[in-house]
Order: sequence, then structure tokens, then C-alpha cells
Amino acid sequence: MRILAPLAGLVGGLAWIGALALEQVDRTALADAAELVGLPLLLGAAVATGASLVTRSTTWLRAIVGVCFALLVWSVVQLVADGADERLVHALVGAGAVVVATAALSRRPERSDDPGGHRSRGAHAR
Repeated sequence: MRILAPLAGLVGGLAWIGALALEQVDRTALADAAELVGLPLLLGAAVATGASLVTRSTTWLRAIVGVCFALLVWSVVQLVADGADERLVHALVGAGAVVVATAALSRRPERSDDPGGHRSRGAHAR
């Protein structure tokens, strides 16, 4: 999941940026297709990002928070898009997704101090 969600965000963001570029050269049908391809990828990345905000022990809570986070992001994007050019707003969101996904992909995996692979969560975890 550490690689899959940022890759989905990266490809989805690039698709939304490409949709704006395609619309500028009067390829509206291809722009619509690119936006439809990018939408589930970006929503999946948003669900995974929201799910990562919760500890791994509570699966049901991770699912609820992931879906709610994606819905919150989508509602804010649509609120902004109602007052401006929708395709331009989507391209800006796509650019933001590309930046965040690139940062997430370039980050090194966390290393554990414990040779057994378990990471201490604080003084109470000992």
C-alpha cells in the first residue's frame, strides 16, 4: 500500500493535468476520457491517505476515515470548481497530487531500531 497509493495519485494527477492540455487543443472527448481515468485513481489515493491517518489495528475505523477523507477532499474540490473553470481546478488538484505523490515515493521506508523488526511506540510500549 505504501507504493500503490502514491502511484495512483501520480498517474491520476497526470491524467487530470493532461485533460486540461487536451482541452486546450480542442480534444474534448479525449480530455473527458483522461478526467474519467484520473478520477478513480485520485479517489483511491485519497481513501488510502485517509486510511493511513488511523492506527493499523482498527480496520473498520480505517475504512470509515479513508472514505470520509476522500469525500471531504472531493467536496472541497467541487466547492472551488463551482466558482471557477472546473477543468482548471481539476488540473491544479492534479498538480498537487503529483507533488504529494512524488514526495511520498521519494521518502525512504521507516527503519526499525529493534533488530526483530518491531518499533517501540514510546515508553509505555516496553
